Amino acid sequence: MTISRSDYNRWQATAYRILGELIAEGRDNNLPPLTWTLAITGALTGQVPSLTAEECEQQRATFTAWATHLGAAVTETAREDGRISLHAPFSRQGERVGAVRAEIWPGNED
Repeated sequence: MTISRSDYNRWQATAYRILGELIAEGRDNNLPPLTWTLAITGALTGQVPSLTAEECEQQRATFTAWATHLGAAVTETAREDGRISLHAPFSRQGERVGAVRAEIWPGNED
């Protein structure tokens, strides 16, 4: 099966609409903003900010709030460099459309 440009464009347009819904839901439910990325395949990634002065607990709370809102199962992975990777794939209308992620670095936990 060949994937055409119009397929990619359709996938991105659908994800763009869903992203608008997610941003509105975040606003309406007083969720902290995420950094969103839209891939050419239409996959959405919501990244919890890690380059700010947010404390580890705040990053976890932001991640958990979004994962809970989206009904997403959470995976937590301890990395060799000491950071903790949090990942929660989510679906809309039964179709997986993206994931929420967070990287919690050592030293942010003080």
